[in-house]
Amino acid sequence: MKEAIDCSGGGDVVGAERERVEQVAAGVLALRLLEERLRQWGEQKSAQIVADLRVKEQADELTLAFCGHFSAGKSSMINKLCGKAVLPSGPVPTSANIVSIRSGAPQVLLHPVDGSSGGNPGVIKTTPDRLQDYCRQGTEYSAIEVWEDVPVLGEHGVLMDTPGVDSTDEGHQAATRSALHLADAVFYVMDYNHVQSENNLAFAKSLSDWGKPLYLIINQIDKHREQEIPLEEYRQQVESALREWGIHSAGLLFTSLKVEGHPLNQWKDLLALISGLLEQRQELLEYSLSRSIHHTADAVLADYREEQQEERAALLEEAGGAAAEAVEAELLATSQEESSLDALPEEARMDLRSRLDALLGNTNLMPADLRDAAGAYIESLQPGFRRGLLFTAAKREKEQGARLLHWHSLQQREITAQLEWHTLQLVREWAEGLELWQEEAEPLLKQAFPAVSQQWLADQVKPGTGASGEALLNFCRTLAAEIKAQFRRAVLAFGEPLLDALPPLVEERRAELTRRRAALQRQAQALAALAALDRAAAARADALAALLPPRRTLTPGAARGAAPGGWRA
Repeated sequence: MKEAIDCSGGGDVVGAERERVEQVAAGVLALRLLEERLRQWGEQKSAQIVADLRVKEQADELTLAFCGHFSAGKSSMINKLCGKAVLPSGPVPTSANIVSIRSGAPQVLLHPVDGSSGGNPGVIKTTPDRLQDYCRQGTEYSAIEVWEDVPVLGEHGVLMDTPGVDSTDEGHQAATRSALHLADAVFYVMDYNHVQSENNLAFAKSLSDWGKPLYLIINQIDKHREQEIPLEEYRQQVESALREWGIHSAGLLFTSLKVEGHPLNQWKDLLALISGLLEQRQELLEYSLSRSIHHTADAVLADYREEQQEERAALLEEAGGAAAEAVEAELLATSQEESSLDALPEEARMDLRSRLDALLGNTNLMPADLRDAAGAYIESLQPGFRRGLLFTAAKREKEQGARLLHWHSLQQREITAQLEWHTLQLVREWAEGLELWQEEAEPLLKQAFPAVSQQWLADQVKPGTGASGEALLNFCRTLAAEIKAQFRRAVLAFGEPLLDALPPLVEERRAELTRRRAALQRQAQALAALAALDRAAAARADALAALLPPRRTLTPGAARGAAPGGWRA
């Protein structure tokens, strides 16, 4: 029965290993496709990162990157982890390139600055005896791989030393940043006295933003003086600064390389943490690869947007903050107005007629009291009209004059109130809409209105005109129509000289519309170009998304490894 159990367990192991190999093969293929696409886009640096990640996925190694200021003791700490002086160390900047340390038969591989990883023919194989010199020759070698007997790393661990983050060499700083895509966990080593310096916090923030497990190591804890500041207060100050900067760490440890037996030294906790991380290697590797791939993709998209920025800024300035729909609508309105300019004089003439007809059609010039006054005058013209016994011809003529005067005053009242004022406003509004109105036109229009005199009214009464009933109503309607017709003719005649000034204004407006249309077309073209940039960026994002693996997350506690409770996250 025991053999059966062993056999079954062996089968599970083989099956799990086969599944892992298949997953790695699928991952490598996906990375190759992503690398090819990036090279097609001319993203050579990002493509090289993906190529490095492809090699990393096949290697099945957990890389622990150490970063820090040169004076913080980073290289010395790596040497202590290795159990021997593998790296140069001292009070001045030492390692000038990326150094990766593995456990194995002693050897060194040098990657010249024009070479690359992954078995490139340019790689130089040598022995460790001159390693410290090679580490200082950052201009000649971009990366160095070292194999030494380092038990803490086991078969699958890699210690990565990066140039000091305070190096004045931009190449060193760039190398440190670029190396992080290969790191599965990052240890940031800080001097006890400079933890809260802006440089330290800023770099720790950049490490935190990668989203990979970040461990903050405060080295030289032997400098701590409990009588000056209690340790718990010091820790709280550090953690408060980390929170203010938005730095998320997986752990905070205190170490001392000088005083191994110092009561605050957590060196053993660091060793236990590294051991625990190696035990969680598979999950950490999958998570780290996912973070690096997505971080690289995000950087590609950000760089693509940055490349567009200058062009985008110029286009935004040309667009003037307008929306595409508004510009298109204004272009259409401008084109329609341009098309209507030739017909504008006749349309304006017809518009005046239409407005005037509507006004005259709604004007009542013959209210009841005016009709009565007109009937009274007509009555006084009838043969045999008399008032009283002694009604002489002179009295008759005087009565007719009084009645005509009364009728005329009422008629003038209605003309002034119902026609002249409303007609003046109508013509004014019409001309202002065409930009033809001048203030001196108002008295001229008033002079053009027909004069309805007493004599003119008297002349409208023909022999036999009835003084009452239907006959009087017909007479008043005819009289009102004639008065309105005279006003209509006068207003239309007055409008013609105004319309004569329209053609030059039309041409001026046409030129204005032409300029406006050209400006709108430039805006439309800028907006179209902006939309094309957005589509290109979106297409690139979609193309990348189709090639990217799902974003992975770490299970609770995975980043803590098997560390004991003597350290804090």
